[in-house]
Amino acid sequence: MRRIIYNMRITRRKFIGLGGAAILIAGVGCTKRFADASVALPSEKFGGPTPNSDFYITSFGSTPAVDPNAWRLRIKGLVANPVNLTYAQIQSLAQIDETLTLECISNPPDGTAISNALWQGVRLQPLLEKARVDKRAVWVTMRGADGYYTGLPVEELLRPENFLPWKMNGVPLPPDHGFPVRIFIPGKYGMKQPKWITELEFLDHPATGYWEARGWSNTAWRKVNSGFFSPRVPGGLRSIFSRSAKVTGPVDIYGWALAGPSGIRQVEVSSDDGATWHQAAIVKNSSPYVWTVWRYHFAPREPGKYLIRVRATDGNGVAQPPVDPQQGSGMSGQARMALEVEAS
Repeated sequence: MRRIIYNMRITRRKFIGLGGAAILIAGVGCTKRFADASVALPSEKFGGPTPNSDFYITSFGSTPAVDPNAWRLRIKGLVANPVNLTYAQIQSLAQIDETLTLECISNPPDGTAISNALWQGVRLQPLLEKARVDKRAVWVTMRGADGYYTGLPVEELLRPENFLPWKMNGVPLPPDHGFPVRIFIPGKYGMKQPKWITELEFLDHPATGYWEARGWSNTAWRKVNSGFFSPRVPGGLRSIFSRSAKVTGPVDIYGWALAGPSGIRQVEVSSDDGATWHQAAIVKNSSPYVWTVWRYHFAPREPGKYLIRVRATDGNGVAQPPVDPQQGSGMSGQARMALEVEAS
């Protein structure tokens, strides 16, 4: 798959103002720079690791050139024992492997700003225990080598799921994905998980992050969202001539669904633009932090054009609404796909 990088000067707020097709094409509002990478389709199954070269990219600015020998992670502020870790020390600590799906807060339903990978790194909690966070601390500001900064309540950073990966799909993090080390706060959108992490500063008061100061969510917990793996509407120049996915019936429709820490409870599919709904089969639902893979066997009585819609429900019972415009907190509207079924 060819990897295209757009150099864009577009803020999140400008993105909100873009309409319809522009949003579907872009999914770019969260950055000044974005790699348009379609969700990878593994040869044997859907929903596996996305190759690093196809993994979506969203960044605050340009990719910094970080010298791993000079890089340091500093845990400071309201802590009893400030921590100053080198790259070699991170590599020498006990390692864990985690499969996690990452999603941009500007990813629309059935958008491409979402990818999945196997990450390797170290748990954050033992490092915070070593630092001995002061009881007065209520907030932590996280900073990256690119100048980006965001923050969390202290109790959210103390979750045992949080960790610091330095490998991605078996190799050191590529520069665009945070080399040498990034931070993961599973269940949050990517804007709360800085790449090229260099500093965690504990404060006795909340502090406003870069995008948060521009009107974007200060909590950034992921909303329930969904999309299609297969079939797909043709992309590129072919989309000029056909905006429908053409299949021979009957057909198995595969897709993904993802939410926050509550995970995915169920997925439903409609073939008549939401008039009726049918249960999809859950193929894989291994973790709240990994996209759920679903399948729906569509066997229409006759050939024709159908409008497919997806409605995922999270573990708290929150279902995707028909539409959900971007208002700075993510999008959760039902994914749609025009399907043209030919007789077998």
